[in-house]
Amino acid sequence: MKDLKFVFNDKTIEHGDKTRICGIVNVTPDSFSDGGKWNNIDAALKHSQELIDQGASILDIGGESTRPGSTYVEIEKEIERVVPVVEAIKKEMDVAISVDTWKADVAKAAIEAGADIINDITGFLGDHKMADVVADSKAGAIVMFNPVIARPEHKSAKIFPKFGNNDVFNKEEYKKMQDMPILDLMDFYFKKSLELAKKAGIEDQRIMLDPGIGFGLTKVENLKLINNVERIYDLGYTIFLGVSRKRFIVNMLNDININMDENTEEGFRNRDMGSAVLSSIASYKDVEVVRVHSIEEHKMAIEIAHNLKIADSLEDVDFGAYKNK
Repeated sequence: MKDLKFVFNDKTIEHGDKTRICGIVNVTPDSFSDGGKWNNIDAALKHSQELIDQGASILDIGGESTRPGSTYVEIEKEIERVVPVVEAIKKEMDVAISVDTWKADVAKAAIEAGADIINDITGFLGDHKMADVVADSKAGAIVMFNPVIARPEHKSAKIFPKFGNNDVFNKEEYKKMQDMPILDLMDFYFKKSLELAKKAGIEDQRIMLDPGIGFGLTKVENLKLINNVERIYDLGYTIFLGVSRKRFIVNMLNDININMDENTEEGFRNRDMGSAVLSSIASYKDVEVVRVHSIEEHKMAIEIAHNLKIADSLEDVDFGAYKNK
């Protein structure tokens, strides 16, 4: 994996570095776990500073919920939500900013406001202008595999909103994708996304790939993608992974009678603890960035996994309680 890195503006994330934490700042009224909490500039700034203080090195700003059952947000409204927050954070804080949008006009406005990364959950397939907008800047791009677009009639996809035009695959390609094993489907989707990126002139090192956990997938498919996430390295790209508070985690732990009720303090905390276990696994697998809601649990999980991974190079410590007296 020589020279595997993610380069954006004046920043670089090297493969093999400790996994970085990307904190989520949803400036929306209806995101699935924190809608309405940070949807004004003062609240967003306060939350952003808290995330940075706790250990986030990237912030992901989102102005449109993409949860199941969510509705389309008009471009101007999304810009109104996102751009002032990006500008305010850039003015007051030294942190990389990602903007979670699949709309080219929103991305362009965000980049002009100071965004470093565009996090496109359609992988350039939702808006035909998106790849060109990124190409015309020095920003990085997170390109996500979106099973909702690949398999719109799948039972796990029907509850999601439609993302963009979704007309880049021809009829034969769509037919072929419906019965593909999930890992092959991810590869097939990324091939199309990366063709668009190459055509626009986006360098490989400005692209991170996201396996799209939680988007129109079954429980087993989510687990297979995480278990085989290193497959993305074989494609020659770094990895961005978002598993925080996803429904399949809740489903797994409900099955063994762990309280996952988001309306209780214990249940909400358990969602973050379960998510952090996957961040630990991701860190052990060398995933470059994890996208999370709560920093503390993930920071601890990543630190432990990182120390396990580099154990052979660590300086040893004698614990005082174990020394012979």
